[in-house]
Amino acid sequence: MVHFTFPLVALALTVSVAATPAPTSATTFSFAQWVDDIITNPDTALTPVQAVEAANAAAVIASAGSLQKRAWCQDQFKSAPANDAAACLDTLARLGSQGVQCTVPADRSDIQMCRIGGAQVVSSKGPAGEHSANCNDVARTGGLIFDSCWRAENTVKGSEICVGNPNFQVNILGV
Repeated sequence: MVHFTFPLVALALTVSVAATPAPTSATTFSFAQWVDDIITNPDTALTPVQAVEAANAAAVIASAGSLQKRAWCQDQFKSAPANDAAACLDTLARLGSQGVQCTVPADRSDIQMCRIGGAQVVSSKGPAGEHSANCNDVARTGGLIFDSCWRAENTVKGSEICVGNPNFQVNILGV
């Protein structure tokens, strides 16, 4: 059963603080911002386990600071453990920083971009042909999914259109 109360409260808080600078206290946490931190300075970014711990300690898991479309929290997907899914996002962000492209080939409708433990990041594409995005954008999109679809039992599952390619969808789900 999905409870909509928390996301609506998080959205209301996000809207109310959208004009203020990014929070520096432990009262909010954003996985999307965490992925950006990995991309910007991987040596000082939180580890995946630290990111999940920070999210658990935070009073609110907020979106990246602006009103935006929410990810689809797919009930038909199997839930992915948060630590494993965060480790996938960390891996993809570090690959993207090296210029690696995440690609769904022309002969496939989807492909697994990362699998760690009980989590996987799977990308799917729309129109015919090969579609790709920098793995940074796939990780950023995964951060948005986390921010929208985090579950109280430390799991995540959901989908979102890729930040850098509207013909490319990113999915986080369990194995």
